[in-house]
Amino acid sequence: MRPLSARNPRVNALAKLARRHEDRAEQRALLVEGPVLLGTALDAGAEVIDVYVHDDAVDRPAVAAVLARLGASVIPWVVPSGTLDRVGDVRTSQGVISVVRRGEASWPTPDATSFVLVLAGVADPGNAGTLIRAAAAAGAGAVVLAGGVDPTNHKVVRASAGALFSVDVITTPSAISALQTLSSAGFTLAGTVVRDGAPYDTVDLTGAVAVVVGNEAHGLGADLVDLLDLTLTIPMAGPTESLNVAMAGTVMCFEVLRQRRH
Repeated sequence: MRPLSARNPRVNALAKLARRHEDRAEQRALLVEGPVLLGTALDAGAEVIDVYVHDDAVDRPAVAAVLARLGASVIPWVVPSGTLDRVGDVRTSQGVISVVRRGEASWPTPDATSFVLVLAGVADPGNAGTLIRAAAAAGAGAVVLAGGVDPTNHKVVRASAGALFSVDVITTPSAISALQTLSSAGFTLAGTVVRDGAPYDTVDLTGAVAVVVGNEAHGLGADLVDLLDLTLTIPMAGPTESLNVAMAGTVMCFEVLRQRRH
């Protein structure tokens, strides 16, 4: 363990990393809060760069257990209690914040994976993290974030419950370009629409498929719908017009899994 004052430049650099997407992108870094997510990163074989821990959290059983798993090259920095709770937007450090290297991800091909989830303009980090978690749980080989939220946002990392470490996440500014790339690679593009699509559970999704969900407020724009091979709708029995994008995307992910299990 290495002691560090709350005013040390390293703490300031950590706060800057928490606040600035540009710094996280340059360093290919994610901020991971708490011992459970750090353990998940270690389970996935992610590269841990730095670990910061509160002095009064070192001996907590969950914290001590995960610190014991760190390799010899990662010596935790010990900071005064409360220091990490004031780092950037982080409010739930649980006494530990780690800096983890993002894995390199390349565009998927049907030979590498037959199921991809595309988030076209999804803006809420909680929704994005939940969808990454659902995609990983349903067996997707990749998630493409086309516009919208920054996947290195700590709220995305938290909501993904560590799934960011087990599935390739590709970011691109253009949803149109993303769909064109996936289509050219051989994926069938199946997008969710509120109405007038085929019932989602009546369409064959067992081939190489990219499921596409849209922005929370606007869904998929007409320019994206025009690129789709299939438009799918989740029928509603009650008065609700549509589902939250995280719920709809999760339904679609597990429909893909259901069909493949059968």
